[in-house]
Amino acid sequence: MKVLKLFLCVLCSIQVALASASALANPKIDSFIKTSKLRKSAVSYKALSMKASVKSEDSEMVEVFIKSSDPESTKSKIKRAQGWVHTSTDSVITASIASDSLESIAESEEVQFIEGGKPIGKSNDKAAIEINAGEVSKSLNLPEGYTGEGVIIGIIDTGIDYSHADFKDAEGRSRIISIWNQMHSGGKSPSEIENSFGTECDSDSIADGSCPLADSDGHGTHVAATAAGSDETYRGIAPDANIIVVSYDSSVSMDTGYAKPIFSTKICQAAYYIFKKADSLGMPAVINLSLGTHIGSHDGSSLFESCLSELLKDSAGRAIVAAAGNEYTEGKNGFTGIHVGGEISETTASNFVIRRITSDRIYYIDLWGSKGSDLSVGLAFHNGRAGGTPEKFSGLVEMGASSSGSFLDGKINYVINFTEESSALNGKPHAGIRIMVDPSLNDISRHSFDLVVSGNGSYDAWLFPDKPSETIQFTDFQGGANTWNYVPGDSMKSIAMPATSPEVIAVAGYTTRNSWNRGSGCCEVAFNLGAILDFSSSGPSADPSATGQKPEIAAPGGMIASALSSTATHNSLMIMPDGKHALQAGTSMAAPFVTGTIALMFSADSNYTHDDVKKYIVESAYVDEDVGEAPNNRWGFGKLDVLAALETAINGGSSGRFDGNQSLSEPEGAGASGGSLGCTLSSEVSGSDKKIVLAGMFFIAAALIAARRRSMR
Repeated sequence: MKVLKLFLCVLCSIQVALASASALANPKIDSFIKTSKLRKSAVSYKALSMKASVKSEDSEMVEVFIKSSDPESTKSKIKRAQGWVHTSTDSVITASIASDSLESIAESEEVQFIEGGKPIGKSNDKAAIEINAGEVSKSLNLPEGYTGEGVIIGIIDTGIDYSHADFKDAEGRSRIISIWNQMHSGGKSPSEIENSFGTECDSDSIADGSCPLADSDGHGTHVAATAAGSDETYRGIAPDANIIVVSYDSSVSMDTGYAKPIFSTKICQAAYYIFKKADSLGMPAVINLSLGTHIGSHDGSSLFESCLSELLKDSAGRAIVAAAGNEYTEGKNGFTGIHVGGEISETTASNFVIRRITSDRIYYIDLWGSKGSDLSVGLAFHNGRAGGTPEKFSGLVEMGASSSGSFLDGKINYVINFTEESSALNGKPHAGIRIMVDPSLNDISRHSFDLVVSGNGSYDAWLFPDKPSETIQFTDFQGGANTWNYVPGDSMKSIAMPATSPEVIAVAGYTTRNSWNRGSGCCEVAFNLGAILDFSSSGPSADPSATGQKPEIAAPGGMIASALSSTATHNSLMIMPDGKHALQAGTSMAAPFVTGTIALMFSADSNYTHDDVKKYIVESAYVDEDVGEAPNNRWGFGKLDVLAALETAINGGSSGRFDGNQSLSEPEGAGASGGSLGCTLSSEVSGSDKKIVLAGMFFIAAALIAARRRSMR
């Protein structure tokens, strides 16, 4: 069987090398940025040709969030440094800044922290019956039927097949109001974004088919139709809702194997754009984020999460829903997941293995201690699996220090940065460890590493990249060995950011279909009906007192039938008989069920706040034997019940006042900007058995769920 290697977006070299040693030590600058000091990053991009006023051809632009007590003053300094402000809320700015200006911006008194943009992974019929969705449009036990009319559903995803019939109304007119393709240049860019970029398609270009957008991935089309599709059989939850789409580029170059990265900064800018559009139309809006990252503190304090939270603050008629993630792998073949942590009073180690080589060959460990912890961290290398004496050890790096070195005769290089003794965002010590594998080393899976932690206090650490599944994982090795005690990794605290934000609703996934008819035969998957999906990420967050229960709710996530993009390549076994819809599974598929439910609530009363809709969704959740005692870390408060949620909301009433929410900062101007961003991640397409493994999104495709044909009697 010939296997064609494809490469999708991953860590992308972890942001840009800083210009000086002083920048490396500045506690206001994210450790994620600092760990790239040894190598220029593919995440940053050349400033030349972006704008006429850039400083020099050698200037590297970095995508950042900036927390500021005086945003207007900070924005002025960014502009004087020839950087570009894109959005601004009460205290969080998204911007593109030249790397050699980071230090001067950070030294400003009002600037509290600069966070690097993080790479983001892209995390109907039977399902609708399961959650009582159809009863809402029939007005059963409700004052009237609700279909999402007068509400905007925002989809931030791979794009949308805007010609698909599922997105048209009864008269054949498109319900898609606008599309912002962030990665397409040459067209009119959105006026809602300062120093704007990309191309915006209005309703006219969507109607006449001239909008330059195709969803070759299919993820966004599937997600959008689950929330708002109008097909009679594979009906979405809010089939009359209007739709606004922001598309990021997830395409793969067959020549180079490179794809453009998705940044957390771009996601917040996308949400800003959707809410501004909704404001101008005087319509409530709910945004779906079937995506996430595991680089960050997972406690609601990151500027990515804060940026989204500030878009919701003091507003009615706005909400954001996010997929929980697909990172639960505990107990499989000796591998336990991407998380490790706990209390510590001695030197401990957790063994991990790089199981897949990614194209950029870069891996990352993000470690956060609890407030007041006194920790040291190190990295050990085994020429084999754990159990014997490590071949080499970096030594322990204390808080306030950094170190670099190599293993295996220079074939594996590492950087350990622990200069962030107390994060300006949450007061926690923060360390970043970056591992770079030389191209000459192809069989790295026979080696292993130890994350070594010493001191007093507690910590949490996450491995990255988390896509494709099982790229890098902790093992179950435990017990005393040599000079330290081994602690196994786990799949707890695997809810992806921004679903860990206290204002964002995190959605887990469960199974409503495990077999389907394909004419002469039938397909089935090894999912148990009604049970949580094996891979659906687990709570709690790193700080439940700050974020609340995570996840909050579970919705159908497998196998979900929804719209098939006409330009997407899909496993033929997963395509429904009409040829226009297909099956997918994952928490990406679960999130839009909740998004659509909130659209129905806003259709009933636009004065609901994001707190109102979350309250009514969890209060109305269905608990059965599969869920068990609730709330819990896998299911949240239980299974989504759309009808019960609407009944509860209407009876409970709203606490806000929707007035168009003209609360977002108006842009001072719009200009052209863009750039070529590169990054890599490996995956496979196996042509002969038609199994397709797509990575980087919160869904599991055919090869991962072991779909198989069997004859029907």
